[in-house]
Amino acid sequence: MNRSSSPAPARTVNLTKDPTGRPAVDLTKVRDAGHVDLAKRADKAGFALSRKGLDGMRAQAVLVLDHSGSMQRDYASGQVQTLVERVLGFALQIDVDGTVPVIPFDHRVLPTVDVTVDTYQGVVDREIWRRQDMGTTRLHEALRVVRDMAVITDAPLFCAVVTDGNPDHKPPTTEIVCDLARYPVFLKFVAIRDVPYLQELDDLPPSQRLLDNVDAKFFNDPASATDLAFAEALADEWDTWIAAAQRAGVVRGA
Repeated sequence: MNRSSSPAPARTVNLTKDPTGRPAVDLTKVRDAGHVDLAKRADKAGFALSRKGLDGMRAQAVLVLDHSGSMQRDYASGQVQTLVERVLGFALQIDVDGTVPVIPFDHRVLPTVDVTVDTYQGVVDREIWRRQDMGTTRLHEALRVVRDMAVITDAPLFCAVVTDGNPDHKPPTTEIVCDLARYPVFLKFVAIRDVPYLQELDDLPPSQRLLDNVDAKFFNDPASATDLAFAEALADEWDTWIAAAQRAGVVRGA
C-alpha cells in the first residue's frame, strides 16, 4: 500500500522521558510503606526498561483483564492477582500517577477499577472477580473502552491485555486493533494459554493498519515466570512501537 492511501493518525500526543531514568513513582516511599515485594517488581521492571533504552519513559498504563469463565481457576488460584501486581510494578516505572485502570470484561465490560499502591492488595477478590457471574470473551468491547481513553489522552497508553483464549468475535476485534493503530496506544497481549489468534494480530500486514501496534507474549504457566522475565516481556517491542509511532505522527518528542 502506498503512503498516500495509509490511514492518518487520529490523535497525536507528546512523548516524555525523564533524562535521569528515574521511576515515575518514588520506590523508596513504596518500600517505606511496607510494599517491599511490589517495589522489587518495580525494580525488575526498571532493569527490563533500561535494557531497551526505555528507562524514564512515561505513559499511562492500562490493564484489560479477561473475566471469562475459562479463567475461573486462574482467579481462584491467585494467579490473576499476581498478574495485576506485576503490571502495577511495571506501571510504577512509567506511570506518573501510579494508577492502573483495570478494565475487566467477559460478555460485557465491567466497571473499571483503579489499582494503586494503596489498593492493590486483594483487589481482585475484593473488586474484580464475580465468582458466580463469569461470561464469554467480547474483547472488542473492552478495546473500544481503550479507544475512548485514547481519544482524550495526553500521554501514550501502554495497554496490557491479559487473556486465555480467542475472542467471541474475531472480525470486530481485528478491526478495533487496526483502528487503535491510529492512536497513541501500544497493545501488549499477555496470553496465559496458547492463543493463536493473538499471534495473528501480532503479525497483521502493514496494509491493514497505520503501524505495528501489537506485541503478543505467551505464558502457558505464568506462575513459573520470574518477575524479571515478565517485565522483559512487557517491555519488549515498546521501543520499536515508539519509533514507528514517531514516524507516523502518533507521538512526538522524546
